[in-house]
Order: sequence, then structure tokens, then C-alpha cells
Amino acid sequence: MVEPMVIESVKRTRVPAWALLERRLIEAMDAAAPIFVHKYTRPGGQLIWRHEYPGDGVWADDLYESFFNWPLFYALGGGKHVLDLAIQEWSAVTRQIMYDYGRATNEFIDNDDWFHNSENYIFFYFFGLADPTNEEMIKRARRFAGLYMNEDPEVPNYDPQYRLIRSPFSGAKGPLFHARFGDVHYNLEYRHVTLGPGFTLPPKWHQDPATREKVHAKFDEVVMRGDIPVNLSVVGLVTNAYLYTGDRKYRDWIVEYVEAWMERIEQNGGIIPDNIGLTGKIGEYRDGQWWGGHYGWAGLYSLHMIGSALIVAAQCAQLVTGDAQYLSLLRSQFDMLLERAVTRDGKLLAPFKHTDEGWTDYRPLTGLELAHLWTASQAEADWQRLERVRLGSGRDWREVGDFRSKGEDGHEEPWLRFLAGENLDYPEKILSVAYRQMCSRMDMVLNDQSDLTKVDEHHWQQRNPVLVEALVQLTTGAPMTIYNGALLQGRVRYFDPAGKRAGLPRDVAALVSRLGADKVSVELVNLSIFEPREVLIQAGCYGEHEFTVAEYSLEREGRVEQVQVPVNDKTLMVRLQPGTEIQLDIGMRRYVHQPSYAFPWHAGGVPVR
Repeated sequence: MVEPMVIESVKRTRVPAWALLERRLIEAMDAAAPIFVHKYTRPGGQLIWRHEYPGDGVWADDLYESFFNWPLFYALGGGKHVLDLAIQEWSAVTRQIMYDYGRATNEFIDNDDWFHNSENYIFFYFFGLADPTNEEMIKRARRFAGLYMNEDPEVPNYDPQYRLIRSPFSGAKGPLFHARFGDVHYNLEYRHVTLGPGFTLPPKWHQDPATREKVHAKFDEVVMRGDIPVNLSVVGLVTNAYLYTGDRKYRDWIVEYVEAWMERIEQNGGIIPDNIGLTGKIGEYRDGQWWGGHYGWAGLYSLHMIGSALIVAAQCAQLVTGDAQYLSLLRSQFDMLLERAVTRDGKLLAPFKHTDEGWTDYRPLTGLELAHLWTASQAEADWQRLERVRLGSGRDWREVGDFRSKGEDGHEEPWLRFLAGENLDYPEKILSVAYRQMCSRMDMVLNDQSDLTKVDEHHWQQRNPVLVEALVQLTTGAPMTIYNGALLQGRVRYFDPAGKRAGLPRDVAALVSRLGADKVSVELVNLSIFEPREVLIQAGCYGEHEFTVAEYSLEREGRVEQVQVPVNDKTLMVRLQPGTEIQLDIGMRRYVHQPSYAFPWHAGGVPVR
């Protein structure tokens, strides 16, 4: 590693409230994590739950989700013990699913849909940010990605001729063409799929054996064969292997698969079709009908399901290639919906579904998907798309509610207004929300008298006291990672050179206060009044960007002057004297280096793209 540029802070800190709250939140979560593990796991880490197989239907993801953000918390600055517990829990839950419940093979889920698979594997991806040298995790990353690259001839999940994943349900045992009845019942009950044109689901169909058999056969015929947009979340799995290894075969697969879907959008008049047959034809088993597929346009969650997968694929494709053209995978679909939007009572309403009756379910769009698009593109046109949605939403995007989804998103809108210079107290508000929520969850943990062998599979994730959305937004300059299989897209990340680890050093708080296409503004505070701290800032979570120049204020002999220093590197060292702060306005060239999980001091890093 070439010695980085070093900038020293000497300005006495004002002790901003956000810095105190940020460090207190980290300290509190460090203390809470072991209590959570002690309460809910057996010796060795397996969750205290039923020993018998819980039955068909989707549930395995919920066990992993109980700890999904713990390695990310460590990578942002949490304690090393939290990472150790995260590794323990990933391994223990995997053994529980594999040996106790028989739903995984060689540490990977046998065959489930990629809405749920993506929710559990986000836990796995975050380990790369925490420790890219863990040999077992690297081997797993290669093996897991290989399941979709036909590296095991017994597991033909992918068809390279037609560039498609062969079933909505896939995994370690290959594509599943005959559905488990629990999955049939679940998906029809919750309206995640239709059975094609001309088929009406009989009432109480599951109670009559003959009707049940007929419906199951129809489900296998229409639903279980071919590709769907939600499978685009597999791109995150393959990107994870690329970031560990730099092996070009992963990049090539990502490009091949994402471009196949971009071509399907073009073939379908600008709309992503939600079902592709085994010979690559749109609507192959639905008489040409491009809607109605699993987790598709006619489903209960429609746009949310499709939009999440599009974000994963678009962001990952841009990351591994450096080419912004892949963002059109996501952008094109929101332009398509905005073209069909209507204004009613002063609100802009876009269609969320397409059924046999055409476009329907008109609702206001949220800022979630477009926030991810703008953060990745930094294009003025994408900001204007956000503005159109904001002004048509009928809501005040500055409001910071206490709502927190299981994926820890939901505050993209007030964060965007902070970046726009309108919501200046947002850091304090979002950190306070996170702290209150953590206190509430710990109260549930400490007073939980449930029989844990009989609880619902969501029991633990509702009590997980590790909450990182505020830290992600404020310290990295990115919205919270999309829950369905995405990778963190932060503009910057931090390393502790003294501790040779990822994350903010002890006593140091960070705030990304501005983003631009070629710049980022970062504020750093050392709250220790005794010890200096050094923090290494990296351009991009994966070193994919490069700093050009850094500008900051320096007080000399009672005068304040602006200092500008050249950087021209992926990293910048800041030496923070006790009780000082610094604001850096840093120029940046984006997507100019091959991305990697490797830390700045790791030898033998991957070459420039």
C-alpha cells in the first residue's frame, strides 16, 4: 500500500449533538448484542426453537434475518465481539436449517424463491465488508455463486443458451419444477401469482383432494418453469464472489444475465415481463401474457418485489463494470410507470399492478427506489425524477417517523431533504429514532416470557437490537442497503489503521453532509479529550472511486484560510487531535477502479479495471 495523504485536524470541536448520539448508539448496540444472543440461542448458537421440521412454506430466511445486519454494524464501527457472534450465528443457523430441518445442502438453501433467499443471504454478503480474508467465507462465496454458473453439473439452475434461471425456486438442489404444496398454498393465498388466462381459482380449492391436485398441477405448469424478475437478486450473490476474488467470470455472468433482462424489456415495449419460459419466450406458458408471474405485476407486492430486484441488479452491474448504462434497467421501469401516472386531488398516482383489466392499483410512489437510482447515478435528471415524485406525493419529506421496517429502510425521503440542505437537524432526529427503537426492542428482549419453542419465526427479527440505517446513511452517504439481496453502495467507508480493522475508530464520529457527481463532504469528530485518533477514509465501499483533491479550513494566527491538497488516491488519512473536528470537501472520480472487498493495506489487491 502506498502511504496515503495525511490531513491533520486541530480545530477545537463544537461537540455536535449528532456526534455524541452516533457514538452512544454504537456503544449501546455493542452492549445489547450479547444479551440478545444469550436470551435466544442454545450453547453453540442455534436459535431456541422447535426441533422438528416446521413444515412446507417459506421460513428459513426468517432465522437468518434475526442477525442480518450484525457484520455490517461491525464494518461501520461496532465491536469485534459482534462480528464474532455474527459468524457464530450464521454457522449455527445454517447447521440448524441443514441438519435439523433438512432444507439446505452443503450450507446453501435447497430450493426457495429469490425474494426469500435474498433476504437471508444479505447476512452472508455483509461478511465481506467486515473481513475479506476469512477463507471459509471466500470458499462459500465461490461455491454459492457457482450454483448459478453450472459449475456443478448436478445443479443446472442456469441456462446459458437462453440466459435465464430455470425456475422461480432454485438453490443447492437445482431448479424446482414440482412445487411443495405449502408453497402452492402460500402463494395463492397471499395472491403472489396467478394461474394464467382463463383459470379461475375455485373457492376452498385446497379442501377437496381432486381440486387440490388439479390446482397443484396447474401451478407447476404455469408458475414453476422459467425465469422471473425477482431472480435478478441472484446478481448480488455473484457480485459477492467477484468482490472477494476479482475473478472475471463472475463479472461476465452478471453482464450476460442483466443484459438478457434489458433485452426482454425492449422486446416487451419497455415493460419488464414477469414470466419467461424455458425457451426464452415472454409469457410462454400463459398464452403470451407477460404479467401474472410469480411475484410479478399482478402480485400482492408487485412493484416492491420487482423494484427491489431491479435495484440489486442495476447497482451491482454498474459496480462491477463501472458503466452507468445498467442503471437504465431500473430507470426505464419508473419512467414507464410515470408515463402512466395520473393526478388526482393534487397527488401523483402511479399504477402498481397490471392484471387482466390492465394497469391498476394507483398509488403515490415513495422515494425508496429513486433514492437508490440517484445515489448511484448522481444524474440531475434522476434528481428531477425524485422531485416530481416528492411534489406529487402530498407528504412532507422532511418528517422523520418512528416507523422502521424489518429491512431497516423507510427514511430515504428525509435523508434526501437533508442532502438538499433543507432538513439540517436530520442527523440528530434519525439517530434519536434509532436509539428509541433499540431501547424498545431491548425492553421486549429483557421482558420476554414466551415459550421460545413455539414462537412465530419472526419473533427474533422483531427484537433484533442492532439497527444500522442511521449509521449507513450518515457515515457512508448511501441509503440503507436494499433488504432483498443488495450490497452496500456507500460513497465512502472508514478504516481504523491502528486496530487494522474496518469501521470508525473508537471515539470518532462521521457525517456525510453533501453528495455530488464529483464530490463528497465529510465531517469527522474525535470525542476523546485525551487520545488522538487516525481514520482512513476510502473512496467507495469497495475502493471503486478515487479522491482527487481535499479542501478544508485551517486557522493560523487568528485567520481562517482554505487549504486545498491533492490526493489522487483511493484513500485519505485524517489524524484527529483530541477534542477536534474537521470538515472535508473532497473531489472524486467515480467508478474508475475495480471494486474489491480488500482493505487498503491488503497485499496483492486486484488490478485496475
